[in-house]
Amino acid sequence: MSDAESLRADYKALNDLIVNCPDFEELERLLGGFNLFQVLKFEYGEIRHSNVLAWILDPSESHGLGESFLKKWLMRVIHEASDTAAPVEPIDIDAWQLLDVEMRREWRNIDLLLILRFAKDAPWVICIENKVNSTQHSDQLSRYRSIVESEFRDVGRRIYFFLTKNSETPDDTQFIPASYAQVHKVLKECLAAREHLIGSEPKALLENYIRLLEEKFMDQSKIAEIARTIYKQHRRALDVLFEHRPDNLLNVSEAIRRMLEEQADVLGIVMAACSKSYIRFVPKEWYQAGNFHGYGWGNCKYTVLFEINLGAKQPGLNVVSGKAPEPWIEDRWKDAQKTPFQMQKKRNERPKDWIVLHCAGKSNLLVGDDQPDDIDIPAEMVKWCAILMKDANTRKVIEHIAATLPDLDAHYRTLTDMKKTKPQANEFRITGDNLGSADAGLHEPLLAQKSAAVMSELLGVQAAVPMGMSIDRAAELFAGPEARSRLAATGALPLGT
Repeated sequence: MSDAESLRADYKALNDLIVNCPDFEELERLLGGFNLFQVLKFEYGEIRHSNVLAWILDPSESHGLGESFLKKWLMRVIHEASDTAAPVEPIDIDAWQLLDVEMRREWRNIDLLLILRFAKDAPWVICIENKVNSTQHSDQLSRYRSIVESEFRDVGRRIYFFLTKNSETPDDTQFIPASYAQVHKVLKECLAAREHLIGSEPKALLENYIRLLEEKFMDQSKIAEIARTIYKQHRRALDVLFEHRPDNLLNVSEAIRRMLEEQADVLGIVMAACSKSYIRFVPKEWYQAGNFHGYGWGNCKYTVLFEINLGAKQPGLNVVSGKAPEPWIEDRWKDAQKTPFQMQKKRNERPKDWIVLHCAGKSNLLVGDDQPDDIDIPAEMVKWCAILMKDANTRKVIEHIAATLPDLDAHYRTLTDMKKTKPQANEFRITGDNLGSADAGLHEPLLAQKSAAVMSELLGVQAAVPMGMSIDRAAELFAGPEARSRLAATGALPLGT
């Protein structure tokens, strides 16, 4: 089909969708009612769902449900988790004498942490990791469990839940899988049972949230059924609409990049290669030869730069190094453990290629589909970035790294020189520079266990040696018996060979 024919077919499909789809009226009727959560762009915002869950799980809050939702949700999830060995049974929950609940949000990056205290028994700790449109990563469930086990050693029970929209299986088997379908079912039951005890305002909020879950999370709802019917009958038109839907994250990312470029001179920065989720730049102090050898980000020439991760829960402004030479990055990793550097999380083991050396700050702005309509996100992000770049601590980090860039340049030039002098396939050059390098590993008969500096001192020469010749024979031929004896005395050669 030609481009013109395809375009005409698209127009025809869109017209047919508008004129011949009575199901649209039914869908609009179901979706047309006021819903506070949808007005607030709440649908898939993980943080916002966690806030509502924190509200309805806390018996002391204003929803009027008391402890009924907390108790019934725990009982249902544990009862339906047949493949997971829970540390409690539903009957234990039904019989508890609960005194109070302490709710913690984003404590140590854990979405929801509840501390339940009882009249007679030891407290329980409940850890909930909530995923709406994202997935588990970086062994985070095991890390969160380790934190809870370390911080709450003396509690009676520690219970872990992995709550997801799409019934994802937790990587850590100690986490009990839970679904938003269970949240919907229990909340609907609790509201029906206590309707006469709940005020009009909290009742409206709870009903709005239940309807939001039905519309956005429940596959078997009336809305989902109608939507599938419409899609089946008008697939081409809907695919066209979906293909041209606005990409909020991309729009925000491009706007931020454009605004930073316009203000680059004022901010003292030079823009680097960006993507939809990452904005990158370097301060002018880092725009020097030592930082022009990088290859960690495709066509980006910088080894160390500033990066804003727009796809994170809380976008952060970080100093990141990408695939830097080993001696230089090891020193910078040691620097990162001390002031003025700030690390979001302390890590004992250094990552391999892309390494966050400093976190200048985190933003509370929501970027992407979850962003509010009444805030100019790009402008606010640029303001936030400008403030952090002028921060006294950030300036110290910039100056510190700038002072190390000549050393970085020297490391890269050494690597370049080694590549230029790489030996041919039929020879190996004994020099203080390349002995013990990765190339030397191809010529095991020529390997010595001493450092390159010792070899230079012992042999005092550069020599092209046929492949396969032993190092002691090479020393004897090119530097004489005396050098060979000194070599043996260091332990690089066994005596008597």
